[in-house]
Amino acid sequence: MKHHFSLTFKVPERLSVKVDEVASQISGSDFHIESNSVSGAEFSVHFIREGDNATDLLDYAREQVLSAIPAAELVSMDMSEEPPMMGVVDDITKIVVKACKVFENPDLAQTWLSQPQTELSGQVPKVLMVEAEGRTTVSKILAELNKTNS
Repeated sequence: MKHHFSLTFKVPERLSVKVDEVASQISGSDFHIESNSVSGAEFSVHFIREGDNATDLLDYAREQVLSAIPAAELVSMDMSEEPPMMGVVDDITKIVVKACKVFENPDLAQTWLSQPQTELSGQVPKVLMVEAEGRTTVSKILAELNKTNS
């Protein structure tokens, strides 16, 4: 059975995590590592493994991270048979926050995100935000609107 794992670690704030360096120290090519906070004090490791003993697989991943960063503290572990969204929710949340700042009103931001926009060739931002390319496009349009409003 194929399992999708996510392990979240925290390190002391004085120890900033460089995701690329951690990834290079972990054996196996299927580890995806992402930083969860601006300070770099928290990060998650995502990976997929085939096997019947999920506990052994989780322990292996935890040991790999702790050998790369001994000061890391395990905060949470998740396992599912479905792949994680890997940052999609975070990306969408950042765009919604950006829209709220641009329009200086959550209701106006929600309206803009929910209706067809001429800047997007009549497409609805929320619909575009399902795909990575669409999130990038919506984010760029919001940045342009922000410049215009400044």
